[in-house]
Amino acid sequence: MKKLALLEGRGTDNPVLAEIQQDLQHRSSILELMKSYMEQLEGKTDNNARPFIKLNEIFLRGIAPVQVEGHHYGVALGIKTGEGNGIWTDYSNILGLLWSTSLGKVPPWVGKTFRRTNKDDLTQLTEGYEKGDTPTYSGINHFNEIEQSVLNTTSLLFLSFWLNLRQAPSGERARYGYEKIGGNFVARSARSVYKGTDRDVFQLNYRWGKLANLPPLSYLIDEIVEISPGIYLGQLLFATKRLLDEYEPGLPPIEYGYQHFGYFLLMDERWRTEARKQFPLIGIPADDIEEPPATPKFTTFTFADPAEGALDEHLMAQIREDMKGKETILDLLKSYSDELIKHPALTSPAFARLHELFNRGIAPREVKGYFRGALVTWWGEKFLGIFDVNVLNFAWRLARSFSPWTGKTFEDLDLKHLAEFTNGNETGQLPTFWGANTYSERTTRKKLVVKAMKAARIWTEDASSQENSVYGYDLKSFFFIARQSTSIYGDNKGKKVFQFNYRWPRLKSFPPDNLCIDEIVQIAEGLYLGQLIYATKFLKKYDPSVDPSLYKYGIFGYFLLMDEEWHRRRLKIGFDTDNT
Repeated sequence: MKKLALLEGRGTDNPVLAEIQQDLQHRSSILELMKSYMEQLEGKTDNNARPFIKLNEIFLRGIAPVQVEGHHYGVALGIKTGEGNGIWTDYSNILGLLWSTSLGKVPPWVGKTFRRTNKDDLTQLTEGYEKGDTPTYSGINHFNEIEQSVLNTTSLLFLSFWLNLRQAPSGERARYGYEKIGGNFVARSARSVYKGTDRDVFQLNYRWGKLANLPPLSYLIDEIVEISPGIYLGQLLFATKRLLDEYEPGLPPIEYGYQHFGYFLLMDERWRTEARKQFPLIGIPADDIEEPPATPKFTTFTFADPAEGALDEHLMAQIREDMKGKETILDLLKSYSDELIKHPALTSPAFARLHELFNRGIAPREVKGYFRGALVTWWGEKFLGIFDVNVLNFAWRLARSFSPWTGKTFEDLDLKHLAEFTNGNETGQLPTFWGANTYSERTTRKKLVVKAMKAARIWTEDASSQENSVYGYDLKSFFFIARQSTSIYGDNKGKKVFQFNYRWPRLKSFPPDNLCIDEIVQIAEGLYLGQLIYATKFLKKYDPSVDPSLYKYGIFGYFLLMDEEWHRRRLKIGFDTDNT
């Protein structure tokens, strides 16, 4: 909690850094350090107050992220009154004085949410200017009502009118505590528009006309850098020139005269408890409160319509009976997994239920981004079963703490590379993606496995600093080509699935994954059930034109891929948390 990236491995030659380091030594966390700077700025009229100088040094040395996604708590640290010159600079911060002694104590703004945007939406929002060459996000701000504060409620009424704020969804209000959302922006990595920070940043641009922001928001560009995993320091930059002109993104930033109006902090879910402790007026609900009723996302199956595959209405009735008393679909799947790990019998009825759910799921056309992974069960079937004992699950009890696997990533794949990796067999008639498994080295046992992978010369790639800080994995490996297809497993009766093919020779998949083709279906919004499928005719050379039945593919397990909302539920109920 006291790890500040810019201080690591540095001496004290820089007096400001040395002072920051000294400040941190007397604080329990980075957030407490930031809170101390905020308190020191209270009532100050100095645009160059010492905390501002320290925050500037921290900002200049932060990491410029490429991806920022999901909900983030927020707090304004200090407001400035633009640029000042001469002796009046020390006394001209009227905005900072007014803010810190009024709304700063009962802040309406409490955070932001970032969501990856698709190219069509990006084209519409930026009128074709942004091409999506770098990961780009649409974002929105959060606002909190403090009922006992007349100042807060009055300001929120004004902001609701001026910024056209709307009610936050009930699930977000219950989880994060804010009441209103509004103030849209488009975010991506870029070069700073401020003359005092000539560096790469992650930029939040409110200026696009299609966002329909009113002044002063329409003059604003926020910029953030990561100062510790999950903590971002931001600066508020407002245009001071061409205020009556239509925004032209191609103009040099100097034409708009961006000036610095203060700093803010963003914190992801990893800092929820500490943020609640240090900044109680953000309004983060206590973690021990009763959870709100599950939203339809968590209790509604998404089944193919029309139905396909081998279906059994009697089995489905049993599944719905099993679902009674379960708060979410993930709770149901955990109950099956717990049963299969505890009682590793190949004849367990839970296997049939998992197969039924798989055959009822939807085959997606596209899967993009990062998804957390969880093992439901291994399944030896007739291949590795001994006296009706699921040998793989039995062995997994001993091996699971060594597994470094955390999930899978999916990226767009251009036709040139698709043809290269598939020797021209794949032509991209369906949306096709480059996939990778992700691995963590967070424990000694997992590090041993990763070292063994590298010693075996298995193809691996280091995760970016952003991937590591946001999702916690250290490297990618066991790459695959993914697209919608027809299931290769005979008992799935020709069902449509989304398929991960590790078998292409140019992928250099290490045995036994060179025999593997995974298949997934969506069984709920943001939740995918997968089958681990391996060829048992392992000496037969892979040929995509050959009838799959000749390879005698068999199921060797079931796994899940899930988005971040499902992942939070997964952590809450303790489902396969060895790899989280």
